[in-house]
Amino acid sequence: MADHMVIDDESGRNVNFNGHQNTRRKDDSFFEPVRSEEGWVVIVRGIHEEADEDTLTEKFSDFGAIKDVHFNLDRRTGYVKGYALIKYETRREAQLAVDEGNGTKFLGQQIQVDFAFGKGPEDAVTNKNYRRSNRRSVSPT
Repeated sequence: MADHMVIDDESGRNVNFNGHQNTRRKDDSFFEPVRSEEGWVVIVRGIHEEADEDTLTEKFSDFGAIKDVHFNLDRRTGYVKGYALIKYETRREAQLAVDEGNGTKFLGQQIQVDFAFGKGPEDAVTNKNYRRSNRRSVSPT
């Protein structure tokens, strides 16, 4: 029996036993978002190359207090690489950013917003450990 219960609420969203929403992936599977050491990290993809950190911070501060924004720039061109990482203190703020920010327009481009870290399926962890034990080589004697 699973150590957690998953419920589909009336909105079609998948909610775990703590009442937090799980995120649906493209392959129709679910994963549980995981907190990093310093907060809840959200990845924003599809950012316009001429966007700046202040504009992005202004848009996403509507969802909660932002602890940090990481904006990667291309060394050669100096433009944004197309994604950013935004750190929130609470899961509620990060979840709101994912729910309300995903699929919206930012500087004329549609952006995708999701949690940056998540716990994968339990069977993947089991299979990973199984494969690791079978891959060990024997030490020479």
